[in-house]
Amino acid sequence: MAAVHLAPGQTFDGQRLYQHVCTWLPAYAVPHFIRIQDTVEITSTFQLVKSQLVHVHEVFNVGIIADSLFVLDNQAQAFWPLTPDTYKAVCEGTWKL
Repeated sequence: MAAVHLAPGQTFDGQRLYQHVCTWLPAYAVPHFIRIQDTVEITSTFQLVKSQLVHVHEVFNVGIIADSLFVLDNQAQAFWPLTPDTYKAVCEGTWKL
């Protein structure tokens, strides 16, 4: 998962991000999930505070997380909003990551 904060006035474009990460990242580094955050908490050394992002019960549960979540869809070549149905499919293994 990649947690990002959008610049003021910008909107998330799942197709554009897909093209960007596939062009610039090796396949193993492409995130399967994108979490859009209103604010990003950082430490005094400008590192991302990741402890809040890795709670086992929160990781990408759309029923718990208030942030916008997107999932990688290689067939559509885009990141799509993670819906409760897609979340269930990922958990059951019918959505291939």
